[in-house]
Amino acid sequence: MSTRLRLLDTQLEEIHLDLSRPHLFAAERVGFLTCGLARVASDSLVLLGNCWHRVADEDYLDDPRVGACIGPAAFRKILQYAYHEAVSVLHVHRHDHYGTPSFSSIDTRSAREYVPGFFNVRRSHPHGALVLSLDNGAGEIWLPSQLDPRPIDRVDIIGVPLRRWP
Repeated sequence: MSTRLRLLDTQLEEIHLDLSRPHLFAAERVGFLTCGLARVASDSLVLLGNCWHRVADEDYLDDPRVGACIGPAAFRKILQYAYHEAVSVLHVHRHDHYGTPSFSSIDTRSAREYVPGFFNVRRSHPHGALVLSLDNGAGEIWLPSQLDPRPIDRVDIIGVPLRRWP
C-alpha cells in the first residue's frame, strides 16, 4: 500500500512559523497535524492535512535529555479532538537543517510509545509522526491493523509551484 500526505503550502508555512517560536526551556517545539483520509484505490491511502494544533507553552515538561518533552495535557487535548472528529493524527517536529530529515532513535522510541494511544480514540484511522527539516520532511504511519510503522511514501506540498518530497 502506498501512503501520501498532502499539505497546502500555507499550512506548511503555519507549521514552520509555530515550530520556530522560542520556548522558555524547551530546545524545540512540537505540535500535531490532524488529517482527513482518502482512499484513492484499494492500495493507495492519502492523508489530507487539515488542521495544525500547537502545543501550549504550559504543556511542555522541563526535561533536558530531549529537545522537547510534552506532558499528558498536550496529548489529552489532541485525543479529545480526535475523539470528536474523524481524523488521523500526526505528531510533528523539526530538525533545523536542510535536506531530508530522519527520525532520531529518541524520536522512534517515543513514537512507539505515544502513537498507539491515538488508536484508543480513533481506531479506524492511521496515525503517525512527521519530522520536518527547513526544506523537506519524512514521515511514518501506523495502519490500524499493523504493529510496525511504514514510511509515508510521498509528501505533496500544494501551491505554486507544486513540491514533492522525496
